[in-house]
Amino acid sequence: MPNNKQQQNSSAPQGMDGILAERMATGGGALCNDQNGLCLGVRGNIDASKSGVYTSIAKLAMLLDNGSQDDSNEVPLVSIQTDQAALLVKEYGGRTVVFRVPASEGGNGDQVGEIENGDLGDGGITTDE
Repeated sequence: MPNNKQQQNSSAPQGMDGILAERMATGGGALCNDQNGLCLGVRGNIDASKSGVYTSIAKLAMLLDNGSQDDSNEVPLVSIQTDQAALLVKEYGGRTVVFRVPASEGGNGDQVGEIENGDLGDGGITTDE
């Protein structure tokens, strides 16, 4: 016979699905593309018709960042901010991943798309300056 804690855990989404469900409930979304810009999957409030544009942005950002002589092989994170939301665009292993984070309610305009450290599982993606 399962205890109450097990019953509570089975009904609450966990891991990345839980985080995405939380963000999508407030207008967020996520999108993943292949190396050619073809949308492999989308969830929430994000425009999949622009998937190729997101891949192009990620590739262009890598070209700009490769001008440095650093051999760290770091891939840049592109943050696009509007009054309605922030878009976080980054390439991971040949796939472009985009997160849409809605603007904070009642903010002063400086906190568009605020993400707490570790909230998306990347240990520190933030759009705060």
